[in-house]
Amino acid sequence: MDFHYNIGMKTIIKDGLVLLKDGEGYKIEKNDVLIDGERIALVAPEIPQKMLYMADEVVDAFGKIVMPGLINAHTHAYMSLFRNFADDLEFYEWLDKVQQVEEFMTEEDCYWGTMLSAVEMIKSGTTCFVDMNIKSAIKGFTEGPAAACAGAANDSGIRAVISRGLAGTADSEESLMKFGQATAEMDAFAGNDRVSFMFGPHAPYSCMADYLKKLTAAARERGIGQTIHLSESEWEMTTMANEHGMTPIEYVDSLGVFDVPVIAAHCVNATDRDIQIMKEKNVSVAINPKSNMKLGNGFAPVDKFLEAGLNICIGTDGCGSNNCQNMFAEMNTAALVYKGAAKKARCFDAVEVLKAATEGGAKAIGMEGQLGIIAPGALADIILLDVFEPQFFPSNNLISALVYSAKGSEVDTVFIGGRMVMEGKKILSMNVAKIFTECEKIAARLGMKNK
Repeated sequence: MDFHYNIGMKTIIKDGLVLLKDGEGYKIEKNDVLIDGERIALVAPEIPQKMLYMADEVVDAFGKIVMPGLINAHTHAYMSLFRNFADDLEFYEWLDKVQQVEEFMTEEDCYWGTMLSAVEMIKSGTTCFVDMNIKSAIKGFTEGPAAACAGAANDSGIRAVISRGLAGTADSEESLMKFGQATAEMDAFAGNDRVSFMFGPHAPYSCMADYLKKLTAAARERGIGQTIHLSESEWEMTTMANEHGMTPIEYVDSLGVFDVPVIAAHCVNATDRDIQIMKEKNVSVAINPKSNMKLGNGFAPVDKFLEAGLNICIGTDGCGSNNCQNMFAEMNTAALVYKGAAKKARCFDAVEVLKAATEGGAKAIGMEGQLGIIAPGALADIILLDVFEPQFFPSNNLISALVYSAKGSEVDTVFIGGRMVMEGKKILSMNVAKIFTECEKIAARLGMKNK
């Protein structure tokens, strides 16, 4: 499906309650937004009448909050197929059960699982996600099921930063094959305006030192970043201490992993020294509160991340350990659990959480000022939320409401790169019924039903 947008097309979002930057915080004001092609051209209290006549489309946003699309900074989108499959297990048991099924998954399976996640993400206001997956596109394919997760991102209309999860040693036959597949996929999608790439070393306990060094060198050569799971569980902390005498974060730093831009997922057990290292190396931390709680891994020291000035972003993780891809639900959880964990009611307030889910994610993927804000020149990744819902009344503080009250179901209309992909809560860019059907078939074939 071709989602290249007509550069000359102009859309006006009229009479919306627009979320705008206000110093270090936000404000919501009645404004019009002019989209020209894939970018925001103008934000003004009222678009001049002559521009209204020139617009190709005018969207009535009365009674709707107009805000940047949310950025899911860490997920495994294909794992929507694992929803409600490996629940109530300890981390190492969960990992084993999931990996036993993953061994039999095809590129097509990962495509349909990612398409399912794209439906859920768009319907709940996520316009961009950072993915770590297990299959690269078959060489030469950039769309359709053979193109796996990257192809699903391309076909669905969503924006994505794709990484192939890599593990093992640098020179094993399997690792060389997967590295070659990952780089071939990057080359095939070069120039795609919505699908970009990172390298994805899985974790320091699964990706050996020589491979971590190889991937970092490759990332540097290509001018891209990496994303990696770090300090997620006590098991990981003990393993790395026994094998290397260091924390996972100290270990990867000693190998130069942080010499390129990095999104570190989880960091639940980060020490004070770990936090100092990540600050010095400009590492972005993707917190995943619901996944960390479900797997019994605990709570990241977000109060310390904030004090250190780390760039914090938010991820859902995959549906195998969260069961949903709803970033509004994740924001709400993040705003609550870290207060409880730190016993500080002021920890991670609504503004900080909203910033992490928008601007923090944009900064983490190197698109600060391009995504996560409503401003002239930014990409038009925009969502409209219907405020005529009971959870928004009385309208005492709509910014707080976005974090503490919103459910994600209020999302009515979604633009990605200036293209409308959902209108009136109806997905326009995908055949949702077909996606549901294909995912049911896959789950049955893989023996995941009632297991």
